[in-house]
Amino acid sequence: MYFLLVRRRERGVSIPNAKLAKIKPLRADVHIEYVHSKVLGRPCIEAWVFNPTPSGDIIPRLQDACVNGMAQRGMNITGLEEIDGVLYSQSWWCRVE
Repeated sequence: MYFLLVRRRERGVSIPNAKLAKIKPLRADVHIEYVHSKVLGRPCIEAWVFNPTPSGDIIPRLQDACVNGMAQRGMNITGLEEIDGVLYSQSWWCRVE
C-alpha cells in the first residue's frame, strides 16, 4: 500500500519535530511480512519499501517491525534497521497521500 513515509530517526537518534516538519516524505509502497531475516538470522516481521528495479532496497528494512499506532490516515511502524553492520532503532511515520 502506498504511503508518504518519513523516517523519524537518524542512526537511532530521534529527529527533532522542527526538522521532521521540513523532511520531504518518500512516496513508498510499504510491505510488512513474516520472513527469515538475513540480518537477525531468524524469522521476524520485516517492513520494507518495494523497489520495482533490480537494485537494492530504497531505505534499510525494519527488522522486528511493529505497528505501534494506527488511525484513519496513517500509522507508525517501529523496528531496527541495519546500517554498516550496526542495528539502530528506527520509526517510520506512514500517512496516506
